[in-house]
Amino acid sequence: MRTVIAEDRCSRCGQEGEDSFHVFYLCPTAKEIWSHLNFSWIFNNSYMDTWSWLTWVFSQGTNEQCRSFCCELWLIWTNRNKLLYENISNTSWDISKQIQSYIL
Repeated sequence: MRTVIAEDRCSRCGQEGEDSFHVFYLCPTAKEIWSHLNFSWIFNNSYMDTWSWLTWVFSQGTNEQCRSFCCELWLIWTNRNKLLYENISNTSWDISKQIQSYIL
């Protein structure tokens, strides 16, 4: 009988259990991406769960910021999946440039 062990550490940083809040907010790579894109303001809160944080960001951002934020979430998640399933690793700068290109 074989046992499958699921790794719950972040595939990018390996530091913590990987959940959506970690992927988008706590992971050092995500923080770098947000910083590169001048979205550091999204850390000006004390929420510690995904739903509360997202609700806060959408209540604070302009329509343009909210649209960009959605695109940024999508590409952070897409790059996470590329790393996990295709072993393709992009730096925070690479991901930031992908986001900027997509938004343009």
